[in-house]
Amino acid sequence: MRKVFLACPYGHPDGAVVEERFELSNAVAAKIARAGGVVFSQVSMSHPINRHLGDLDKAGISALWAPIDQSFMQSMEELIVIDAPGWKDSSGVAREIRFFEDRGRRVSLWSDVEAEFAG
Repeated sequence: MRKVFLACPYGHPDGAVVEERFELSNAVAAKIARAGGVVFSQVSMSHPINRHLGDLDKAGISALWAPIDQSFMQSMEELIVIDAPGWKDSSGVAREIRFFEDRGRRVSLWSDVEAEFAG
């Protein structure tokens, strides 16, 4: 059973893009779960909670989630990055990639491994 931390670019000035990224994260997480994987989708978890953190700016939200994410990342064997537009520019995705690479754990792009979760 694969233990996957799912990363996706999240923040964007256009709220519609943020919602699209949330829905994309949910859809990919569902595919991984349906295929028998254990998945933690950071965007799926944080997005609904972020709606209740309106008093925090982007830096404050990032500071809040970083230690929470690290706890989940420590328990996952691999990182899959949803390579949607903006993923290369995401500081959160970059931090997650560094975490997994520094520990010698597998890092993949969703477009490269999606077929492994077909079923």
